[in-house]
Amino acid sequence: MNVLWVKDGKLGHEKQVKALLDELSKEIKIHVIEYQPHGILNKKFKYLFSPLSQSITNEDIRDINSACYEDNISLIIGAGRKSHWHILKISNVITSSKYTEGITEKINITSNPKKIAIMFPAFHRDQFNLICAPKHDMNKVRSHHKHPPQNILFYEGSLAKVSIEEVDDNIGLIAVGGKNKHYLFNIKKLVDQIEFIISIYPNKIWYIFPSRRTPTKMNDSLQNLAKINNKVVISDKNFDEVLNKASVKVITQDSVNMVYESLSTKGNTFLFNMKYFRKNKVINQMNELLHNKNVGYIEYNKMVKGLNKIKIHMQNPHHEVFAEVEKLAYKIKSKLNLS
Repeated sequence: MNVLWVKDGKLGHEKQVKALLDELSKEIKIHVIEYQPHGILNKKFKYLFSPLSQSITNEDIRDINSACYEDNISLIIGAGRKSHWHILKISNVITSSKYTEGITEKINITSNPKKIAIMFPAFHRDQFNLICAPKHDMNKVRSHHKHPPQNILFYEGSLAKVSIEEVDDNIGLIAVGGKNKHYLFNIKKLVDQIEFIISIYPNKIWYIFPSRRTPTKMNDSLQNLAKINNKVVISDKNFDEVLNKASVKVITQDSVNMVYESLSTKGNTFLFNMKYFRKNKVINQMNELLHNKNVGYIEYNKMVKGLNKIKIHMQNPHHEVFAEVEKLAYKIKSKLNLS
């Protein structure tokens, strides 16, 4: 089965699609064609207008032909609004027989592929064969539909590769996000917590992974910490490998995808203490994980000036590895009769 994967350049989106395609490929022979449309990384283009209302151009056809060198694309998939827009545009080009005046190029694809949107699309939801949406978007779905359409499948949180690899008690992981619209990124407070967590597990080698959003001042603090503690390693490589092996993983709450990647592996997951700006679907999602003790967390309280009380709360010791991507892959195969 030939699958066209429409990529939008966002790492969080692409890791979810890859995890799903890898899971589907365990039982189905899949040939994945990766396609990043021209101009998709342009931040100024908002993709708000309908792709189905746009006329087909020779440039459209040449762009698609350059990627779709197979004649029988069975499935088109992508995550995020920009990918959804291009999925519909590609499908429109492939299935349209209305070659208007001035069109000289011929499309080299003759199939009528099924279309899967990962995350809830902003438009033409009825045009997708399947929509795979996180449960925290359920309110958004209900605001558009009194009863959720039959083409919507829900999963919890974020799709991540499942690992049942045994952990190494000598390895710990710290994942640090950055400035965001959900939580206050208080550098001093976070550094205090990092120093605390390292102090209570002094025998572990701690791999700290900053993100592209991590402020320079935070990176400087982490580098200083690594200089005075040879058990601390600042890294931007081998994240998945360390994640699978780490016995303790501590993650900032703004890093939603990383939280669910961690929960899809063995070992204990903890959340840093962070103050949220206002409740929304992301905050509610993290709070639900905390309430159900699916994650542990660090308690941080200011006492008197210059003194803070920091305490760690453990995750439910009987928690199971999350396997949302496995459940979703099974549902997709059943819904679309893939084999």
